[in-house]
Amino acid sequence: MSRQLPLRRFRWTGVSLRALAIAILAVGVVAPALAEGTQPRPAPRSRPAAAPAGVSSLEAALARAFATNPDIQAQRGQVRATAETIAQARSAGLPQVSATAYAGVLATRSILRGTPTNTIDGATLGQRGVALTATQSLFDGWRTQNSVVQAQRLTEGQRQQLRAIEQAILLDVASSYVAVLTGHALVDVQRRNIGFLTSTLANARTRLASGVATPTDVSQAEARLSRGQADLSAVEADLQIARDRFARLVGAPAGAQLRPVRPLDALLPASRDAARDVAGTGNPAVLAAMEQVRAADAAVRIAQGQMLPQLSVQGQVARDYDTATDTRRVDSAQMVGRVTVPLYGGGGPEAQVRQAQELLGAARLQLDSTRLQARSAAFAGYTAYLTAGATIRAATVESQAAQVSVEGMQKQVEAGVRTLVELLNAQQDLTIARARLIQAQGDRIIATFTILAATGRLEPARLGLASLVPAGQPVAPARSDWDVRGDAWRDLRTVPPAEAPRR
Repeated sequence: MSRQLPLRRFRWTGVSLRALAIAILAVGVVAPALAEGTQPRPAPRSRPAAAPAGVSSLEAALARAFATNPDIQAQRGQVRATAETIAQARSAGLPQVSATAYAGVLATRSILRGTPTNTIDGATLGQRGVALTATQSLFDGWRTQNSVVQAQRLTEGQRQQLRAIEQAILLDVASSYVAVLTGHALVDVQRRNIGFLTSTLANARTRLASGVATPTDVSQAEARLSRGQADLSAVEADLQIARDRFARLVGAPAGAQLRPVRPLDALLPASRDAARDVAGTGNPAVLAAMEQVRAADAAVRIAQGQMLPQLSVQGQVARDYDTATDTRRVDSAQMVGRVTVPLYGGGGPEAQVRQAQELLGAARLQLDSTRLQARSAAFAGYTAYLTAGATIRAATVESQAAQVSVEGMQKQVEAGVRTLVELLNAQQDLTIARARLIQAQGDRIIATFTILAATGRLEPARLGLASLVPAGQPVAPARSDWDVRGDAWRDLRTVPPAEAPRR
């Protein structure tokens, strides 16, 4: 509901009202005349929002995704939230101070016995008072210390999980960039193939008109051209899908001309076995699982601490008014130490210990599973890397030989030594060899990033991207305890906003 403006804003003077009436009459007389002699101007078109600039290099794509990807941002918030549990755990070992004030009415009525007649005595007192209480835990079965250790381990585990998510996102970005780069190259290969087939079809029709070729040659050329057009449509569709995925991951479209990917072979381990060993100890998911084991071990000690003695001390100063009819004020101060020895809790603490021990065992098994997966991923990635290298070498030789074969076949067809179908088959072999070479080059790049992610080395600092990562929005520092407490008390000073109506 919109706010009503104050009435004082609508207090017009008599002169202002007359001027407003004259202006309205003038507009009513002049506007029709202007409308008859002039055409209304079209409303200016609003300019569309400028599209984000295209990303033309893998380095820029990785830096942008690292700084702006929502999955990474969400995990960073999770790390900050988990870090607050450290302060929460430490608070149990710090003094707890509270202030108390009370006010009320106490009515008493007493009847005394042992006298000839019962004596009734009554009084009404207005009680009030204030107190300041401080409690300090001296020993709680090491639960506070173990809770702090548990919170620290969980926070470190979240940090390692953040590294794992960052590297997974960077791997996806690299894969999508390579897919777009490869897609452009495959489209170019298919277009060159169509250009060759179109020229060959034109030559076949010319030769048919001259009586040198046969209608079968023309039909074969037309069939191969139709197949080439279908292959071009397929690779163009794959390219559009790759570009859409790239824009989703990076937050900006890919540029029209993409730069080649610089080699990162120097960052790879020396062999497959070395990659597998590094992944078993350096993979972020493995490190996160290790922290989960340490946190679960601390949880066992926390549960065991419930069965140990508890020692605390409490101090209080108080002032009470009108405690009796003949007492105006009572000031008191006390210091009390308490020792509590748990004897039996119905089996609850023991069950919690057994539960924590089972969770510790499960965390250790999960660590073993995560380590095996990381080692397997590194081994498979390195195998794909070696296979792609061998394929590149073979496809390079194949494409060069196929190019020579097509060039020689063209001359032989013109001389009548070879048939047109042999030339078309040679051109098909050349196109397949070129596509295989392009695909193998892309596979080798993706395998490189897969190995880096599996070994925990796919980080901006190692990739030389630290200077390219945008600063983005500055992260606000954590608020102090007094600021947070002030926010909680603010509701007592301000009216909560009305809830918006639901549609």
